[in-house]
Amino acid sequence: MSTKLFARFREAILAEQSSPVTKGASGPLPPDLLLERDGTLSIYYAPCDYTNPEARVVLLGITPGLTQASNAIQAVRAAMASGFTGQEAMRRAMRSAGFSGKMRPALVKMLDAVGLQSHLGIATSGELFETKADWLQSASAIVFPVFKDGKDYNGTPEMTGHPMLTRYLTSHLAPLIETLSHAIFIPLGPKPSAALEWVARQHGLRPARVLHGMPHPSGANAERIAYFLGEKPREKLSAKTNPDKLDQAKREIIRLLHI
Repeated sequence: MSTKLFARFREAILAEQSSPVTKGASGPLPPDLLLERDGTLSIYYAPCDYTNPEARVVLLGITPGLTQASNAIQAVRAAMASGFTGQEAMRRAMRSAGFSGKMRPALVKMLDAVGLQSHLGIATSGELFETKADWLQSASAIVFPVFKDGKDYNGTPEMTGHPMLTRYLTSHLAPLIETLSHAIFIPLGPKPSAALEWVARQHGLRPARVLHGMPHPSGANAERIAYFLGEKPREKLSAKTNPDKLDQAKREIIRLLHI
């Protein structure tokens, strides 16, 4: 894990520690945290770039959203106020902010539904966010928060076709794959899956195991999640949900976890 960017933005992160993270006048996060901008896309620094070398599971989203970024900044502020070093503060931020908010309960239910907890020998995948946090790497294809027109980036334009975004895939996701090649990678949704495959192909890297096809645990995927969990029957699905694709992905994930 490099701490160069953390050192660069440390003062901006610690500014007004007692106040909540508020958006800047021209963007979703304070302007002092802006890394770069390209047209309608902007990338901000948030302390989401800690790599846990002991991780056994990597959960890969698209990019930290505003909620995750804000939680990470608040967690670092609290940790450093308590006397922890930058690296330890970043580790605590990853634990606190990774897939935080409303996403986490849905994510735990899906991971348990495919038997990840049995594969790891724990009672529930929720332990990865608690007592077994040392086994987890919460990560994103683009490690820092990306916004389009000031709103959370949802994968459009494609990460693998945009020069600014591909630079971040190369500079951060590729080293993560190489460092954690022993871990199980679980990309959440088709966009992280495509980014993972692109980086592996471009750099000749191969994670030990990749479990493709799990829906991203966001509210926008509520129907897909409900079907994946067996909570909504096929006949009540809307046209936007492909049950055959979800069934096939779930079977393959279960098969790979039980090899």
